[in-house]
This record gives sequence, structure tokens and C-alpha cells, in this order.
Amino acid sequence: MKGITASVFGATFLLSGGTAFADYSCKSATFIVPYSPGGGSDQMARRLVPGMEEALGVKVNIVYKTGGGGAVGFSELHRSDPDGCTFSNTVVPNVIISSKGDGVGYEAGDFEYIGMTESSAGTLMVPKDSKYQSIDSFVAAALENPGMLTVAGTGGSGLSRWNQLEEVLGIETTYVPVGGGVGKMIPMLAGSHIDGAATGANHATKHKAIVNSILVAGSNEVPTLPGIPNEPDWNYVITWGLMAPPGTPADVVETLNAAMNSAAQSSSVQEALIKGGYVPHNMSVAETNAFMDAEIAKYAD
Repeated sequence: MKGITASVFGATFLLSGGTAFADYSCKSATFIVPYSPGGGSDQMARRLVPGMEEALGVKVNIVYKTGGGGAVGFSELHRSDPDGCTFSNTVVPNVIISSKGDGVGYEAGDFEYIGMTESSAGTLMVPKDSKYQSIDSFVAAALENPGMLTVAGTGGSGLSRWNQLEEVLGIETTYVPVGGGVGKMIPMLAGSHIDGAATGANHATKHKAIVNSILVAGSNEVPTLPGIPNEPDWNYVITWGLMAPPGTPADVVETLNAAMNSAAQSSSVQEALIKGGYVPHNMSVAETNAFMDAEIAKYAD
């Protein structure tokens, strides 16, 4: 990860009339999604790809590399050629937490970070027909029967975030790690195979017809989930962006940042983000590197 402090838009610019970047040399691009279809990373990719294809002037192919709480996809990116033709979702803190696993083959600081486009506060969701329709009733049940309630999350990164809330609430539950992402978790929750799930407000918003939210992380109300109580001491925010393999040249990273932001700042994408329970972002490469340095430091051993 390079400490780039200046934009090189003078060398990588979008010509008027929607013309593609002239200096993007790839014949096509591969967008690695490290989680299963239907999750936040997949949704992000599908929002960005049309605009990035227009900006870069090439076909952008979405490829799913799932498993290990994102580690399979992140490892695939780490092994890819650093030519700018392959990039993937950045999911924070997942990419940091997963890097601590045995044999994953990467460190969070290895990648070249392109930019960040959106974030979403964490939520605790329950099935629509759950008997625990408030955080108070959920906590009361967990206190009465420690370990009885089952709560799902995405792999090891989800466990870390859930353990934090357990400590804040003073409860003990049974954690159910779900590989492949939230796309596999929602059917488990909707079918009442688990008692709860900890994931982003974007998913709680999208699936309001089949799940209920009973708690939101942080101090800010999520506009798409009005009236849901907050837990200020639950520091659970998911941030999405893009990253490239280690060693990708700085000018190529800047080109990808410009293409990403061109796509993400379109009115249609911005509207979809706000309606979907996200907070939109528009980060430069330098801002993204500073953000990642701070996030990596939070999880230092």
C-alpha cells in the first residue's frame, strides 16, 4: 500500500462525452467478489460495473471467489498480476481480520487500495416471526439461558464484531459462522433456522419484508430503519471499496480510482446507496490509504 499524496488526474482523465480513459491498457478487467451473490459486495460490484465499463472502455467481468470469510477471494487477488486488469472489493474490517488467519498468504497492508465508496452501520436482525422483537426481550432470553440463542455472522470477522456486542450487553450466545457472505445468511434467518444475525444496515433495509432489526450499532439513526435503538458502544461499521494486487503501479491505481468514483458518483448509484441504507463516500487514493492505515492499526496485535 503506497502513501500517495497527489492525484495524477492530469495523466488519467476522462474525456468529455463519456469517452473512456485512453491509457487503460487492459483488454478486459476482472472484478473479484469474495462473497456469494446477493451480499453487499455483490451488490456493490453490480452497481459499479456499468459505470466503470464506460469509464475504462472495456468489459468488466464479475468473478465470485468465495469462502473463508473473504480470504479465498482476497488471496486470489493477492496472487493476481499487478497490471490493473484485476481488482476486488475491499471490505473493512473483513480484509484485516481475515489476514490474521493461518495460511491465508496476505497481510492487509499488502494491497494497493483504490478507493472507498460506501459504508453501513451494523445491525442485529431477527426473523420476522421471532418472539424476540426488541433488544430487551433478546437480552432477557440470552441472560436466562446462556448459549441458547444462535446468532450468525460472516466467518471470523463476524465473530469479532459479535463478541464485542456480547461483551457490551453482558450476554452469551452461540455464534454460527456463515461462509460465503450474507447472501447465504438471510435465508437461514428468514426461515428461523437461527435466532439472529449481525450484519449491515444495508441488508436489514433490503430484507425488511422478511426480517426485523432490533439494534443498530453506533450513535446515528439509519434513515431507512427509523425508530430502531442504537448501541453507541458497538463499533460495527462495514466499509466497501476497491483494491488491486500488491505492486500495481501508482498511475494505474489512480486511473482505477477515477473510474470507480466516476461510476459511484452517478446520480443513479448515489440514489441507490441512500435508499439502500448506506452512507456514500468519495475517497481519493491518498484518503483511502490514510483510512486503511488507521483501520489496520485498530486491529494490530
